Amino acid sequence: MFVSEQVSRRGSRVGWLVVLWIGLGSVFWGWFTAVSPPSGSVLPPVADAASVSIALLTDTIPAYGVNFISSAESQGADEQQYANGLATGATWNRWPMYWDRIEQSDGVFSWAFQDAAVMGDIQHGLHTNVILLGTPPFYTTSGFGGKGNPSGASLVRPWGVTAPATAVPQGLYTPVFSDGTDTPSPGKAINPDNRWARFVFEAVNRYKPGGTLAQVNNWPAGAGITHWEIWNEPDLSIFWDGTVTDYARLLKVGYLAAKQADPTATILFGGLANDANNLNFYNNVMAVLDADPDAVTFDYFHDILATHNYLYAWESWFHVWRASNTLQSRGLDKPIWLNESGVPVWDDYPGPICEPDSPFRASMNEQADFIIQSAFYATYAGADAIFFFQLYDGCGNQPGGTDFDWYDVDACNDPNHPKPGGDAFGLYRNPSDAACYRQHPQPETPRPGYEAFRVLTRYFTDVEPLWRMRPGSNDPFNGPQEWIAFYKPTTGERVLGMWARFGADETAVVTATNASGMGVLITPDGLTQTVSAVNGVFTFTLPAATNQNAIWDPSLYPIGGRPFILIESDTMPPDVTADVVLSGTTDMLVSWSGSDLGSGVASYDVAVAVDGGMATGWLTETTAVSGQFVGEVGRLYTFTITAQDRAGNVSGETAVSIFTQNLPEKLFLPMLVR
Repeated sequence: MFVSEQVSRRGSRVGWLVVLWIGLGSVFWGWFTAVSPPSGSVLPPVADAASVSIALLTDTIPAYGVNFISSAESQGADEQQYANGLATGATWNRWPMYWDRIEQSDGVFSWAFQDAAVMGDIQHGLHTNVILLGTPPFYTTSGFGGKGNPSGASLVRPWGVTAPATAVPQGLYTPVFSDGTDTPSPGKAINPDNRWARFVFEAVNRYKPGGTLAQVNNWPAGAGITHWEIWNEPDLSIFWDGTVTDYARLLKVGYLAAKQADPTATILFGGLANDANNLNFYNNVMAVLDADPDAVTFDYFHDILATHNYLYAWESWFHVWRASNTLQSRGLDKPIWLNESGVPVWDDYPGPICEPDSPFRASMNEQADFIIQSAFYATYAGADAIFFFQLYDGCGNQPGGTDFDWYDVDACNDPNHPKPGGDAFGLYRNPSDAACYRQHPQPETPRPGYEAFRVLTRYFTDVEPLWRMRPGSNDPFNGPQEWIAFYKPTTGERVLGMWARFGADETAVVTATNASGMGVLITPDGLTQTVSAVNGVFTFTLPAATNQNAIWDPSLYPIGGRPFILIESDTMPPDVTADVVLSGTTDMLVSWSGSDLGSGVASYDVAVAVDGGMATGWLTETTAVSGQFVGEVGRLYTFTITAQDRAGNVSGETAVSIFTQNLPEKLFLPMLVR
C-alpha cells in the first residue's frame, strides 16, 4: 500500500506522500509536488543503439521484482542504482507513468522522462510493470479530485494529495472507439473524446515491443513494455475518488485501448491496498462486470490481479487467497501478483530510532524476517510474483528536499536533542546526493533486508506449494509454529520455511526426507550450514517473535520470529493405506490414500489378484483415491496399491482383500397370514 518516491540525485522530484491510516492499520502512497517534464516527443536514440546488448532477465516462479529500481521522475537512475537493483536478483521493476505529468494540455504529450526510464530498464534487461494513473487537472469531473487538494494548498489531512489526480476523467463513459462502440477490431481508431482511452493507447503504442521507442532505438523483437497496471490502489479514495462502477469502467476502457495498441499486452487490475473497510472491492468490481455482456469475451478486462501487503506477513497469504476465491467463483484462473509488500524500519536513519514501538514499523532484522515470511505465505496461496517496496528509502512521508542530521541511540536519552523520523523502506539506504535523507554515515549501503531478498531469489525459485501446518500444540490450526513446505521439481528438493508465531522460542522437530539425514539450513542473513538429522529428525530452536507494532491489536505478532529455511532432497517413499468394502453382491469400493512430506504423492498403481492368483494391473498412474470394481460371486479379491512421489520414490505394496459371498442355495420367503 505504499509507493514512495524513487531516489532522485542532485535535484527535486515528486515526493510520493507516504502516510499512515490509523483506522486501517495500513499505509499508503500519494503525490506531494509536481515536476513538469520538458516538452518534447521522442528522445534521440541512445548512442550506438544498435550495439547495445539487450537480453531480458529470465523469470522464475515466483517472479521477483523491486519497486523503484528506477522511475520516470526527474533524472532517473544512474548505473550504481541499477547495479544495486540487479544485485537483489530481481528481474522486474515497477514504477508509475503519471498521466497528469505527461499530457500537458489537451492532446499534447511530453514523454521525455518516461522515454529515459523505459530505455534504462530495457538496456539493463529488466521487465517493467508500468502503472498508468493520475487524471490531468483539465480532465477532472469532481473539482479537485474529490479527496485531493488544489496544488499549493495546505493539507487538511496527512493523506491528502496536492493534485486532482484521483478524479474520474472526463469522457470515461463515452465509447472507446471512434465508430461509437466499445467493440474492438483491427485498425479501429480510438475515440479522442474518451481521454483515458486515448492516453492509454498512446502510452502502449509508444512503449510496446515494436512500438515508437523500439523502432527509434533498433530494439530486437520482444524488447519493450508488456505489462500495464490500471491505476494504483483504486480501493483507496486518496488514489481514486470514483465509485466501484467508475473503476470497472476505467479498467474496461484501459484494457480495450491497450489491447488495440498491442494485442499481446498484459493488463493488471490496479494493485489493491486491501483497506480493512473496503476488503470486497475486487469482488464488487467483478460483480459490476458480471452484468457486462462483454466481460466474459474479454476475460473481465484484466489478465492479472495485483494486490499489496505491509507489516502483517500472514496477510500476504490472506489477500492472495481472497482474490483467488473471487476468481474461482466465476470459473476464472488468472495469475495473482503481490506487487507491493514491505515494512519500513525504525532502528536506522531516517527511521524514528528512539521509537521501537512506532506503528507499522519494524527493526531491520524484523524487516528481513518479513520479507521471507511474506514470500512464503503469498507463494503458498498461489502468488505468481513477489515485489518488495522499495530499493531505496526515497522521501518517505515528506516532500522532496526533506533532510535532517543523522543521530544515534545516544540522542534518545537527551531531552534537548531533536528526534525527527521518516520512513526507511529501502533494501538500501539513500545515497548522499539523494533528494531526501542524505545524512546516513553509510550511504547507499544495503540493510539486512537486502540479503533476505537475495535468499529468496537464490533459493526460493521454481517452487510448488506442498503443505502447511502449525505444530507445537494440541490445536493443529493455531499452533505456535508456522511450517510451509514447497517442492522444487528441478532439483527434487523440499524447501521448508519455519518460524515461531508468538513471543516465545519454539522447538521444531522435523522428520528428514532423505535416508542420509542431511540438509542445508538457511537464515535471512544469507548464511548457510549443513545440518544432520539425529535418528531421522532435525531439531531446531526457532527464535521468538518480537514485533508488536500493529496498533490495531497490541497483542498481535504481525511478523513471526526469525525464519529458518531447510532444504533437503527427497529420497523417502510415500506411505500408503488402503481399504475395500462391498457395495453390493459383487461390487467392491476400493479406497486408498498416501502421504509424502518430502515431495507429495504423484500417482498410484492399483493391481488386483483373484483367489491368490497373479496380480494384473487395474489402474496405472492414477491420481484417483478410490474406484469401483465389479467381480464375481464367491471369489477372493486382493488389491495391491503402490504410490510414487514427485521425486520418483516408489512405496512398498499395500494389500487389502475381500470375499464376495456365495448366494445360499435355498431362499425362504416370509409367510404371509391373511
